[in-house]
Amino acid sequence: MKVVGNERGMALLLVLAITALLAALLSELSFSTLVDLRLAETYRDTTRAYYLAKGGIQVGQMMLADDDNAYDSNDELWARGISDYPVGDVGRISIAITAVDGRININDLVSSAGNIDAVVKNRCLRLFDILEIDHVDSHVDALIDWLDPDDDPQPAGAEAGYYALQTPATHCKNGPIDTLEELQLIAGFTAEEITKLRPHISLYGNDKIHLNSASAQVLYALADEMDLDTAKEIVSQRKERPFESIEALKELPNWESFYWAINGYLTVKADYYQIDTQALVSDGQRRARATIKKSSNRVVYFEIL
Repeated sequence: MKVVGNERGMALLLVLAITALLAALLSELSFSTLVDLRLAETYRDTTRAYYLAKGGIQVGQMMLADDDNAYDSNDELWARGISDYPVGDVGRISIAITAVDGRININDLVSSAGNIDAVVKNRCLRLFDILEIDHVDSHVDALIDWLDPDDDPQPAGAEAGYYALQTPATHCKNGPIDTLEELQLIAGFTAEEITKLRPHISLYGNDKIHLNSASAQVLYALADEMDLDTAKEIVSQRKERPFESIEALKELPNWESFYWAINGYLTVKADYYQIDTQALVSDGQRRARATIKKSSNRVVYFEIL
C-alpha cells in the first residue's frame, strides 16, 4: 500500500508539472500572438499613414495651383498650411508649405556647361561670411569642385585626389547636389556649418531671389551695396505688408543706396516650394517632403522621412 501511495503522489506531481508547463506555453503563445497582432496593426497603420502623407503632398499642390495673384507671400492661404486635420475616424494630417526661391541655389554655382557663375559665387562668399562660416574661400571652392565636371581643383578647393586620400576613400561627385545632407561629404563642411546654412540655401530655384521669403542674410548677400541693417529693415517691413512689386522697395529710407544694385536680382513671385506633411493613423506615423515647381505643378524631388 505504501508503494501505491508513492506512485499516486508522483503521478500528481507529474500532472501538476505538465499543467504548469502547458499554462506557461499557453501564456507565451498568447503573448506572442498579441505581439504579432500589435505589429500587424502598427504596420497597417504605418502603411495608411504613408499614403496619407503622400496624399498631403497632392493637397499642397492643389493649394498652390489655386494661388494665381501677382505676388507670393506668407500671408496667403498656402502659407498657413493645414494643422492636425482629421481624416476618417483615426487619421490626422498636417501640411506646411514654404517658398524656397528666397534662398540661394547653390547648384547654380556651376552651369550645365561647367562654367562658374560669378554672381552666385559672390552671393555664396558674402552669405558664408555673414554666417561666420570659417574658411569661406575654401568652402566655396570645394563646392565648385564638387559641382563642376572637371578634375582641376579651384585654388582652395578639393577634387578627386583629396577625396581618394580620405579614410575611408571617397570620390568627388562632379555633378549637382541632390540633397543638403550631401554637404557632409564635401571637403571642409561640418554639421554645425550645414545647420547654419540650411535656412538660407536650396538646391532649386530660378536666377532671381524671392523678395517676400528671403532672409536678411540672403538679401545682404545679393550685392556689395547691401548692408545687414538694410536687409533687416526690408524683412521687418515685409512682415507688416508684403511687397507686391520690386518697385515698392523705393518706399524705404535711403533706397537709392541699394535699389539699383539688387532690383534686377529680385522677384515677388515664387516658383519653387517645399511641402512637408506629417500623417498620423492610430499608432502609425509617416512624414513626407517634396519640392514642387509651381509653374508646371511638377514634383522635382520627393522623399519619405
